[in-house]
Amino acid sequence: MVLLRTLLCASGLVLASALCWAEQGEAQVFPVTVSERLAACVAAEDNEPAHAIALADSVLAEGVALSSLQRAEALGCRAWSNVTLGASESARRDAHSLRSLVQQLPRDAERVRLTRRAGGILHRAGDRVGAVDLYAQAVSEAEAQGLEAERIPLLVNLGVLHSEFEEHERARVNYEQALSLMDRLGDHRHEAPVRYNLGLNLAGQRRFAEAVPQLQRTLELVRSTGVGGPMQEMSVSIALANALQQTGAAQEARQLIDRVRAMDLPVRDLGTRMQLASIEASQLADAGDPAAALALLAPFDASELGHIQHWSVLRQRVSLLEQLGRFKEAAEVQRSINEIRETYLRSQNHERLAALETHLRDREQRLELERLQVAAQEQELRLAANARTQLALAVGAGLLLTLGIAVLIWQRRMNRRLDRAARTDPLTGLANRRDMAERLRAVSLANARAALLLIDIDLFKRINDQHGHDVGDDVLVAFARRLQTIAGESTTVARWGGEEFLLLVEQATRDSASELAERLRLELAAPIEAGTGRVQAHVSIGYANLPLAGARGAEAWQYSLQMADSALYLAKAAGRDAWVGYWLDRPILDWPVEKLSRDPRLARSLGLLVASSSRPLREPLTAVG
Repeated sequence: MVLLRTLLCASGLVLASALCWAEQGEAQVFPVTVSERLAACVAAEDNEPAHAIALADSVLAEGVALSSLQRAEALGCRAWSNVTLGASESARRDAHSLRSLVQQLPRDAERVRLTRRAGGILHRAGDRVGAVDLYAQAVSEAEAQGLEAERIPLLVNLGVLHSEFEEHERARVNYEQALSLMDRLGDHRHEAPVRYNLGLNLAGQRRFAEAVPQLQRTLELVRSTGVGGPMQEMSVSIALANALQQTGAAQEARQLIDRVRAMDLPVRDLGTRMQLASIEASQLADAGDPAAALALLAPFDASELGHIQHWSVLRQRVSLLEQLGRFKEAAEVQRSINEIRETYLRSQNHERLAALETHLRDREQRLELERLQVAAQEQELRLAANARTQLALAVGAGLLLTLGIAVLIWQRRMNRRLDRAARTDPLTGLANRRDMAERLRAVSLANARAALLLIDIDLFKRINDQHGHDVGDDVLVAFARRLQTIAGESTTVARWGGEEFLLLVEQATRDSASELAERLRLELAAPIEAGTGRVQAHVSIGYANLPLAGARGAEAWQYSLQMADSALYLAKAAGRDAWVGYWLDRPILDWPVEKLSRDPRLARSLGLLVASSSRPLREPLTAVG
């Protein structure tokens, strides 16, 4: 969590002249100016939280002399320090005060950063619903200001939330997207926290061998840049030692733990002390002394830990009890794990997190469409320039008329080929995103009765990882051929991006769309002959009618696509290899279709939308009468 702080608060330390400040009978040296005290507060909030709180209080005591930004910085530092000390209630109060104060700031990068900082404080203090709301507000303002780099820390925030919900695959995707975005923007300021959280996520999946290189790279960055200070080095070292211990590299793990103890830092955090004890218990168990390992863990009250670490400690106790043959006690602890996990997951707001992630995905799609539109405009300019060149040649070369005509015919053929290439996916031969978008606009303007089916290959990255990208390409080509065969000539099939396909089915009904979705789900699951042998993959499908009742104009298809994307997410959440569909065939008074498509969760809870699916969903759905 220390590295996550670097994404949510100001950074940098200014050393300056000082004044004396008395606290608890000891004279402390504080910087003179407000800006210097704020910088010192941020530098101390993880390693010396009590000192940081005193610094923040000294700033807030300035009263009306402070600017809104200075007051916001002080509140954020004090709140974060209180979380570090375990004073969650005080931290939440300051976070809500910070949230109100930020609204008075100009709409700039500082406001976005402080909004995200308030969300991070609520997140650490246990208010995940409030944290998601603030993250959503931060991303909305960042988009309005064109702050593309702000998506990097937000993706880390989403990854941490997904990890806490035990949605490790979605968390891993968030972290990998952040690394890819850093490469694209050339902005590697956040590489250490991204790789640290990716390593923790992989360790949470017990994929320790994959976690080790991520944590090793993080430790290199922390030691070379000094980010987070000694406390951060200690946290990363403990995480790396745990991963090494689990992979059998006990000697390397022991060397890291010895180095941590030699650092002689105050370990105030119960979670950190618990991690050290857990690693030492694993070493004792590996040495054949599970009784001593169990005794080492006994003094710790796991219920005071966060949910994820609580489960981890209890699982370790189950393993040690089973090694000692105390199976009845092990079963009792396992029942406790199941009860705690069920209560925790039931209380979390998955829908809010899903809505925020969908918003980010929609933004990426919009950016892709904008890039395609720019490419189309550039192509039109090139074609226009070619046409002018042809005309000049024809006028200036009358004696070469025959040759000029031949060149013109050749050029037109090339233009037709270029146009076909610009509308075709080079791998599968299907229509690409640009071509499908134009077809969807035409259908929207005609107000025809149709359906959109968005299809995603489940766990496609696993196919690439296990068999190689060439086999992955073979799977995509095979799926494209099957989709064309199953859907028929009257259906337009496009590769929408990556492992996603989009079908436009004209003259569709709710029943025919459901029947087609089920047939696709079953027939696409047939094994595929690839270079390395037979490969089997399943799909998840989301569909919606086009246009939605009440939607008009050339862009009405985007609302149907949003609904289909939301249905696809529900199919994934239901366990994959499933389909879910929405069908809105009559307008809802006082509920414009734009609002329904943006928030299908709210629409379902009000009974405004009906969804059909191939398997039970994770939430009750109310049907429209």
